[in-house]
Amino acid sequence: MDTHTPYNCNDIARLALTMHGHSYFFSLRRHLNINFSRDLNGSGTQGLFIKKQNVDIDLIKVIFDYTDNKNDDFLYEADLIKDQRKNYEPTVNRGKHRFVAKQIELNIDWNGNEIQQWRADIERLTRSHDNLEDWLKNGSEMLVCCASGFFCRLPTILTLNDLKQYVAMGVTLEDLKTRLKCSKCGKRGSKVTVF
Repeated sequence: MDTHTPYNCNDIARLALTMHGHSYFFSLRRHLNINFSRDLNGSGTQGLFIKKQNVDIDLIKVIFDYTDNKNDDFLYEADLIKDQRKNYEPTVNRGKHRFVAKQIELNIDWNGNEIQQWRADIERLTRSHDNLEDWLKNGSEMLVCCASGFFCRLPTILTLNDLKQYVAMGVTLEDLKTRLKCSKCGKRGSKVTVF
């Protein structure tokens, strides 16, 4: 890639991976579909595809391949899954491997307003939120899920107004986590993330 370009493959891949980590936000607020495939072709190649909802063109497409080279600048570690491509043989998990970006396809202006908005979203979503005042100061809503099990995780969003009311009542972040009760299983305690 041209070294005078203001970005490189890893910049695009890191943005896509971070967006994947916050895919619920980007789906609901930015109307994006973010799909990750752990095995594209039976060889363990992985892919990340970001597109607008109801549009078939990938805005960002990143193909990752595993590397055994310890000197490679890897982007993440994950299980290497290989499909045997035979009906009678199960998929094989080859354990943790390092992955690098092998191919990038960008169908959006890297310096455009939309990418800038996504970067601003990511910066806000990854800031430290140690107490409820931090949530208000950062303008962050709260995504609340039941911490007890996978099947209970029907998320709820607490808006800034909801959070302001809790702050006005003198509720701390830890108190709020223990107060909230799952509407499905009835258990107290919750997992909260920035939204």
